[in-house]
Amino acid sequence: MVHMQILLEIGNLINKQINNKMKSSIFSQPRNFALLLILSIALTNYSQEPVYHTFNTTRIGNGHSTETLWKKELDLFFGHKFGDFTHKLNNTFITTDVSFGFDYGLTNNLLGGLSIAKGSGPYKDLINGYLKYKLKQQEKDGFPFNISVLGNTSYSTMDASTDSTSPVSFKKWEHRLAYTFQVLVSKKINERFSVQLSPTVLHRNYVAYNDVNTMYSIGFAGRYQLTKVLGITMEYYLNYPHNRQFLGQTFYDPFTLGIEFNTGGHVFRILLSNSAGFNESQFIPYTNSSWKNGGFRLGFAFGRLFKL
Repeated sequence: MVHMQILLEIGNLINKQINNKMKSSIFSQPRNFALLLILSIALTNYSQEPVYHTFNTTRIGNGHSTETLWKKELDLFFGHKFGDFTHKLNNTFITTDVSFGFDYGLTNNLLGGLSIAKGSGPYKDLINGYLKYKLKQQEKDGFPFNISVLGNTSYSTMDASTDSTSPVSFKKWEHRLAYTFQVLVSKKINERFSVQLSPTVLHRNYVAYNDVNTMYSIGFAGRYQLTKVLGITMEYYLNYPHNRQFLGQTFYDPFTLGIEFNTGGHVFRILLSNSAGFNESQFIPYTNSSWKNGGFRLGFAFGRLFKL
């Protein structure tokens, strides 16, 4: 590499000066030596080549990837999920959730986003806002992982229920809020295969009787690129408490399989999932169907990237 050649030349210069024991060497001037040292450190750091495109988009299945956008990039996205296959085709074309929003690159490492969603759990008519910051980029022959942090806030604008036992009988405006915090850690194994781990804390200000306000989850995800255009994804969130039961329902861990079509400006994703919602405050706590009994559904999502 060019940078390594420069460093070798610097090393040769230092050795030459030392061997010749020149009184007028560069070391006789403290300023010159300091500049030489700073240049050496800077070139060494710069020589670490970043690894890009661990995932194709800022999402994998339902959840976020470690990817952010470049500064002033805008990603418009739309998602739709249908009913599950528990009753064959009877429920298949029922709409369970619709989501529309955008991601915007505030800096090269900081992404801000806003979306609205129909909502699939007890909370409906949602406004979701979030920030994602990339702390560390994977490097070739250097740092081995991508690390991003995500903070997400969800607000329900639905009418409050008059049933005092309902989880949506909001008494205060704060009851309408839910929060998600994630540490996203990913690694691009090679040009085809990438994996991600997503430790998650989710808090809802107001929940049903016998439910818990704060949940913990660990997301496991991967992507395998079959061709330049076509890839497959997998995403699973292991929840704690596990298989919660309240209001006569059991809530399961969300598991999603996907097919990605990357056309350059667009990324189109076909999803099969037992979760009905898109947002973290929906698909993590409120997945009430299981793959075992045919409780998976068809969905799709696509985004269009603009450089402003």
